Amino acid sequence: MSTFVLDPVHSRDSSEVLSLQHKTLDLVTSSEEQRDTWVKVLSTLVKRQKYSALRKQHLKWVIDNFKQADINHDGALNFEEVMKVLHQMNITMDSRLARKIFEEADVKKRKNKQAEDSLDPEEFYHFYQLLRQRPEVKEILKKYSADDDDDFLDLEDLQNFLKDAQKVNASLDECKQVIEKFEPLAENRENEVLSADGLTLFLLSPAQNIFNPECSVVYHDMTRPITEYFIDSSHNTYLMLDQLRGPSSTEAYIRALLKGCRCVELDIWDGANNEPVIFHGHTLTSKILFKDAIIACKSYAFKSSQFPVILSLENHCSVEQQRVVSKHLREILGDMLATIELNDSVTEMPSPRKLRGRIIVKGKCLAVTDCNADNLDNGEVSDEDEAAEIVDEIVQQEVTTKATNVQKIAASESVSHQRTLPVAKKLKLAKELSDLVMLKSVHFSDFATSKMKHKCYEMSSFVEKKTSKLIGQDPAGFVSHNQKHLSRIYPNGMRTDSSNYDPIDPLNCGCQIVALNYQTSGKPMQLYKGKFLDNGGCGYILKPKALRDPTLNFNPNDPTTFGCKPKSLNIKVISGQRLPKPGGAGEVIDPYVCVSVHGVPSDTMKWKTRIIDNNGFNPLWNETFTTRIHMPELAVIQFVVKDYDQRSKNDFIGQYTLPLTCMTEGFRHLFLTDNDGESLSVAALFVHVSIATES
Repeated sequence: MSTFVLDPVHSRDSSEVLSLQHKTLDLVTSSEEQRDTWVKVLSTLVKRQKYSALRKQHLKWVIDNFKQADINHDGALNFEEVMKVLHQMNITMDSRLARKIFEEADVKKRKNKQAEDSLDPEEFYHFYQLLRQRPEVKEILKKYSADDDDDFLDLEDLQNFLKDAQKVNASLDECKQVIEKFEPLAENRENEVLSADGLTLFLLSPAQNIFNPECSVVYHDMTRPITEYFIDSSHNTYLMLDQLRGPSSTEAYIRALLKGCRCVELDIWDGANNEPVIFHGHTLTSKILFKDAIIACKSYAFKSSQFPVILSLENHCSVEQQRVVSKHLREILGDMLATIELNDSVTEMPSPRKLRGRIIVKGKCLAVTDCNADNLDNGEVSDEDEAAEIVDEIVQQEVTTKATNVQKIAASESVSHQRTLPVAKKLKLAKELSDLVMLKSVHFSDFATSKMKHKCYEMSSFVEKKTSKLIGQDPAGFVSHNQKHLSRIYPNGMRTDSSNYDPIDPLNCGCQIVALNYQTSGKPMQLYKGKFLDNGGCGYILKPKALRDPTLNFNPNDPTTFGCKPKSLNIKVISGQRLPKPGGAGEVIDPYVCVSVHGVPSDTMKWKTRIIDNNGFNPLWNETFTTRIHMPELAVIQFVVKDYDQRSKNDFIGQYTLPLTCMTEGFRHLFLTDNDGESLSVAALFVHVSIATES
């Protein structure tokens, strides 16, 4: 015989379940196995009775909120009153989507067009259910609840969910804190259970975002030489629009710096009244004063990050106005200006940590032999004029477009002979400006020459076309070059519309300063800014060991040189929430999701889900994609939502991009941004991610 007591003090509502008035119920069984079965069954009945009561309390809570908002006691709430109630209930909702659901719940109005736009208590509860319906979340709750019929997770259920699904080991006390914070109903909090609404709010919280919160702070080793980091960089930073006629503005510098940019470009030319100006030479872009740009840089350099800002100078000024440039740099920047004596004793560049709060000048620099023997105030250096290269490319393009095949060759030779200005031209350089340079710009011939002759503080700039050629011919050589020297990459001259190139290939070869047109949105900038979300968005990312260690001979095209184990990536696109219409107007969207991997060539992949017709509010896909990532540290993952249109180009809805190394496993939300990288508020995708290292 086995005797046990079912105590209402611990089993709570047992007396109600069994319709008994006794404080305890004594039961006698013939075996321990039978006892355990009784305990399990009776405990389940107790729990179900408790949860049934909690569901009634949830309904009461919703109706109580309705009554509190019904100030005039007419038993109805109009749309404006409903929106106030949602705010009171801590529910954030786009008004356009809320209006659509409001109209769906307004049964009286649908039956009688003359009826007032309002919801009675029953309709309001239906509105609330439509608003909060997340069948995919209820599936998760059902899976991890000890009882399949439960609508709640107790402390142990929640602990198991966090461990199994979210890969987080949490104590019961921590689980209790989750319930206290995210469960909206007081009775549920008192009973230490999490409802579907509470689980939804928890999964929408920043801690459950797909982006690992540990990557949202600076966590990389910031004591390595600056050459070992990717550096968030801008091309022709002063331009607001295109490269030929658009306006220049100090606002462009402010915007770039506030977005995390750490390397800005200044094209300096002689201006009126002995004041140097910045504009895109050989074009019709407007001009701004150099000193105004420096003031803006000083004011905003360290708003988003404390790590160094590089001023990339393209100097076209006379010696006289170069001295003015030097004067402005010294007087405006003062102690912010970082300088070192460039000589053979410098064998390693300072680290980002050592240069915190400092501004670095990159530009042409004199050696003693460059200076006039009788007057060491100035000397000559080669002038590499990017703006002139644009003119060259335009002229070349026009000639080759109009000429015949035979004429093309002749015209090409003629143009190359006629326009040798960027190669042959020499620039007189003032020593005062030269002395402020910390990163010395030098002409690139080939990797062997750079390895033999160039110092660690000497760096070269590569136009996009040249970069592609070098990557195609000798990617491993480019990687080796970038282990000692900084490389700056900039767009082809023909990109007069300020479009951008794909930054991934130069980054794969370790190029540090991959400069993009910050004013231009689109996929290249999305990939770029997604990459630089890492390390707290500070603008400096320590390159993977494979790109820093010369003994590994890394080649992005050869997986045998990667020196790391591949990872298996599994992404399940579950659902979308509150996806907006393109431009905020038009018909209900037909959304689908594109998931793509951008990294070394062997990892580049793209998939897309099926199209969901007429549902931007809560489309369900439940589609899984799996791939093998050979070089995880260079992989960037992008999610793009589009609206299918049978008659025209599919519209872009939103996107989210992040490094694979910053992805968290489990059930995660990712909040979408628009084409410019601005938040789309509550628009999100719900996914499940699993990442496994292959043995």
